[in-house]
Amino acid sequence: MRKLLILFVLFSWQEVRAQHTVVEESLIEVNCESMTHATVQRREVVTILNEQGADYAGFTCSCSKQVRLVKFRGQVSDATGRVIRKLKESELKRTEYSEYFAVDDYTMYFDYTPPTYPVTITYEWSMDIRDNLVEFPVFCPFSGYDVSVKKATYKLVAPKDMKIRYTTQHIDHPVAVADAENGKQMLTLEVSDLPAIRREPYIPPLRELLPMAYFAPQQFSYYGTQGSLGSWKDYGRWQYGLLEGRDALPEELKTKLHQMTDHLKTDREKVDKVYKYLQETTRYVAVLLGVGGLQPTPAADVYKSGFGDCKGLSNYMRAMLQVIGIASNYTVISMNNRRLLKDFASIGQMNHVILQVPLPGDTLWLECTSSHLPMGYVHEDIAGHDAIEISSDGGRMVRLPVYADSTNLMHTTAEIQLASDGAATMVLLQTVHNRQYENSIPLLKMKEKDCQRVMLNKVRVPQATVSQLDVREVGQSIIIDAQIESAKYASVTGQRLFVPVCPIHQGYSAPVVKNERQWDVYVDMGYLDIDDFTMTIPEGYEIESLPKKVVVEKPFGKFTFDILKEEDKVHVKYSLLMKSGSYEKAKFQELSEFIKQVSSSYGQKMVLKKK
Repeated sequence: MRKLLILFVLFSWQEVRAQHTVVEESLIEVNCESMTHATVQRREVVTILNEQGADYAGFTCSCSKQVRLVKFRGQVSDATGRVIRKLKESELKRTEYSEYFAVDDYTMYFDYTPPTYPVTITYEWSMDIRDNLVEFPVFCPFSGYDVSVKKATYKLVAPKDMKIRYTTQHIDHPVAVADAENGKQMLTLEVSDLPAIRREPYIPPLRELLPMAYFAPQQFSYYGTQGSLGSWKDYGRWQYGLLEGRDALPEELKTKLHQMTDHLKTDREKVDKVYKYLQETTRYVAVLLGVGGLQPTPAADVYKSGFGDCKGLSNYMRAMLQVIGIASNYTVISMNNRRLLKDFASIGQMNHVILQVPLPGDTLWLECTSSHLPMGYVHEDIAGHDAIEISSDGGRMVRLPVYADSTNLMHTTAEIQLASDGAATMVLLQTVHNRQYENSIPLLKMKEKDCQRVMLNKVRVPQATVSQLDVREVGQSIIIDAQIESAKYASVTGQRLFVPVCPIHQGYSAPVVKNERQWDVYVDMGYLDIDDFTMTIPEGYEIESLPKKVVVEKPFGKFTFDILKEEDKVHVKYSLLMKSGSYEKAKFQELSEFIKQVSSSYGQKMVLKKK
């Protein structure tokens, strides 16, 4: 689905750090002439203090036939205020590149590297918008971590008879509404001295912390269609209207679908069969055609061409299920933001489409752009996100499921044969499920050498080589079989061998915040790691010491470690359950200590000595 930043965020500063860059002034002035036409005046003044902020000296503006840059100028001033360079519109470059197919989008941009620091850069520009006023530009004074803003102002002038909806997030100041000249109304919002959002470990999603304000007309006209954003239900009625007449399929495909599914016993089996057919016969290509990129390509056209974007492929899958008597719902969602504004319907909050298939006792969520995900797998970009289910009754907000922390499992077993010189041969079997499965999907497509390199980065094995490796997918799981040789797994000191008891879990380190914690603790993904290792003691050696048993349980997780001797073998068992969720910021130090204990335990060694 088309990301509507072109329409609503006509310019965005990249993430900047307060110690390198300061936004001195941000001004947005919107003049709405009618339901189909508006102009936008922008002014941004940024001081770049040193070279680390140089990346934020440039200008970028996304345009199209409906969103045009009509005026631009800029200047650069040194620390004394002396203008050292003036910028003209003729210096802007234009790129025809678009991440989308068959669309007239383009970008106007200016790359600039300051010759000295500090410098203050001022950009002023005007935009003309026609036929796509479903929303007005979003007020977002800064959009990155460690950015402070001295002053930011938003002004919107519109016809008095146009009902304007607005809402704010993390802004204490009210929106002022007053009469303006020529029978118009003016909405104004001004903020100053906004503190920076400091980047911290385990911070909540940035979008949920930013000060923002949204503005939209209640009634809109968009590429010749009319609709209402008075509620999500109203939005859904309009979106459903864009689907009507686009589900027709040729008779040859209808016959094929019945041949594929009529003998299957359950609707779930039928959905799985059709979903696999979709994956095998189509590919994802973003196509921004039809009502501003919001209307799906007709299902028959997707069948004929074999490609489509999230809208077209979801509508095509919907049409195929309809042929075999299974109802489904076109569903609009954001892959960037977990939460939609419950009481403020707006199209720009979403950027993707999936398909909802309600079955008796279960609801399937189909990612129709993927050629490899199992049917019904809810991937990390949509899991737990709010979405708008589209039906003939209108729009309804729903929330996608999240896999239970304990089902995001990585189970590792290993047989390790130790040698008296410290060498070792390890036969490893690792199975990953759900979110941990998703993180391992790239292994399935890697070349063997690249896959071996990834495996070596995952283990705590020095001077290692991978002699055998097999990676395979089974449902929502990936199974890894590997044999790893190490010339120096254990270190030899005199009569003793110092042997790591955990050959995997590289890179555990406790997060540290030097200053007082600013935000609550947020653990996005919970998971369960279970490890079972068996080590064979080399002949002529005996155990001198073993690490002690560990049991640690905190609000955000539980960790256990045990080690047992059995004749010439040592059995090692680890279990780490991390719990997703939000915790008070006062708990951060406790979380840090918990991870430190986990890291320390993973790094322990047993000592063997010659008999």
